Amino acid sequence: MQAPPSGKQFHISSDGYCAVIVEIGAGIRRLDLNDRPVLESYREDAICDGAHGAHLVPWPNRVLGGTYQFMGQSYQLPLTEPTAGNAIHGLLRWTPFTVQALTHQSVTLSATLHPTPWYPFALEVCFRHELSASGLTVTSKIINRGLEACPLALGHHPYLSPGTDETIDTAMFSTSAIPFDSAGEAAFPGSPLTEPVLLRHRIVDATFVAQPSAQSNTSWVRLTGADGRTVALWADASYRYLQFFTGDSLAEGRRRRAIAAEPMTAPPNALQSGQDLLVLRPNESIETQWGVQLQ
Repeated sequence: MQAPPSGKQFHISSDGYCAVIVEIGAGIRRLDLNDRPVLESYREDAICDGAHGAHLVPWPNRVLGGTYQFMGQSYQLPLTEPTAGNAIHGLLRWTPFTVQALTHQSVTLSATLHPTPWYPFALEVCFRHELSASGLTVTSKIINRGLEACPLALGHHPYLSPGTDETIDTAMFSTSAIPFDSAGEAAFPGSPLTEPVLLRHRIVDATFVAQPSAQSNTSWVRLTGADGRTVALWADASYRYLQFFTGDSLAEGRRRRAIAAEPMTAPPNALQSGQDLLVLRPNESIETQWGVQLQ
């Protein structure tokens, strides 16, 4: 039997939640609560499309033209979004990860990002996915295993589901984040995002600035489907930005089936602009958390 395109499938469950985490990219292939989808999935026999459930290292979103400078050196990344001439979503989406720990309700996967001419730095990358009554919690830890400082931004690409056989056109959306640029303001003109707004007719591919609450030090996103259930995503203060994408450019049959709510430590093009870019010294690490649940 041929192996799935996403490699080994790791099934975990707890308190009615079931998730499938995959070997390739350590991605989240599916997350359900009692058969109601929490995150939009892709089939086991399919190649991951639209970065569904992917982890994005060492940058999320895009690097325009794939060029950046660091410590006086210039680099050219592979143009993995060739139609637009950009480098997109990092270097680990198609990398096999190794299991470090596996239980009934959690799995920890790790990989090494080895130096290349376009990113000559060594990273140890680890993702722990754990289920509980509170849903899925993802803990990321990245260590600089090289001999020099390295540039880094981290992101994730879950798609919040409005429910079985639904689209986001009947869903209500709210978030604590505020628009980062004109694209976000155009998508939600005059609407306070802390109050739910209908997503019908809204085409969104925009960056927002996270606004962590004083009580929990986390930012949040909520999507309420026609069934009255709400998918709630939270991210700790390490994630200073959120990217929202309504999937209008995906293949027919996948468009607007869910909204991507992407926690990011830096905005798009951070490798090039340097805005909120992390710099890890040798053996220095960063650890972050985000999670999602069905309410």
